[in-house]
Amino acid sequence: MGTRIASALVLAPVVLIIVWLGGWWTTGLIAAAVVIGIYEIQRILRAGGYHPRLPLAIGLGLAFVAAAVAQPQTKVNLTGAVVALGAMASLIYEISRRERTGALDAWAASLGSAIYAGAMLSHFVLLRAATSPALNGGPLSSLNIETGAAWIYATFAVTWASDTGAYFAGRTFGKHKLAPVLSPKKTWEGFVGGTIASIAAGIGIVALLGMPLTLVQAIILGVIGAGGGTLGDLAESLLKRQAGVKDSGNLIPGHGGLLDRVDSLLFTAPLVYYVLVAWL
Repeated sequence: MGTRIASALVLAPVVLIIVWLGGWWTTGLIAAAVVIGIYEIQRILRAGGYHPRLPLAIGLGLAFVAAAVAQPQTKVNLTGAVVALGAMASLIYEISRRERTGALDAWAASLGSAIYAGAMLSHFVLLRAATSPALNGGPLSSLNIETGAAWIYATFAVTWASDTGAYFAGRTFGKHKLAPVLSPKKTWEGFVGGTIASIAAGIGIVALLGMPLTLVQAIILGVIGAGGGTLGDLAESLLKRQAGVKDSGNLIPGHGGLLDRVDSLLFTAPLVYYVLVAWL
């Protein structure tokens, strides 16, 4: 636990500062996370007997990031375009190999890993590019936090609050298993505790950052953090249990791999982004 806390205390401020800086700092961070995430998910897939193409998947993953960077300048759905073109490109690659054995396996695993890490994480780039609704000012207004950074901080806050609340509520009150096959330690009591913590974090971060959201919208933000975060965690648990591995890697001391730390965010970031779009 000590190593886990120490790693978080070192990494969290670095990430928060890079998000505050924005621009290519944030884009570079997300691009690096995409490359590492694809490597880790393919490590899991290989342990499960699949044979994904790493260079192809990384190329597609970075294409998702590039699409997110360019999205504010066009009305074309660039993420959808990358999915379609990526599906075609990966199939064309398998055709070019002139070998049927393992082609379906490799195609699905390559495209799936690119979407899982690349498409999901690229939504942080989309969130950072948000310029509306403008912040109204709040206790942290002196930090000159831009709108896009505020939305990412809010996503972090509700997701991490859910994880923390679920952990302590589960340890204290947990009796009824939430998903015994995928994650035996998760309980319904923990989920409720995580949801309460996430809603509280949503209300708190909205007030601190001066985000122009109603109380109901702040609560919805918290529910997204709890629901999306839990599903993201369970999704990675499904993949790891299918492959028979415990962690996605060992990049972060005390946490395992990068995906072990951001699995919840893979679901909450897209959900928060599309809710933001719906509210504009």
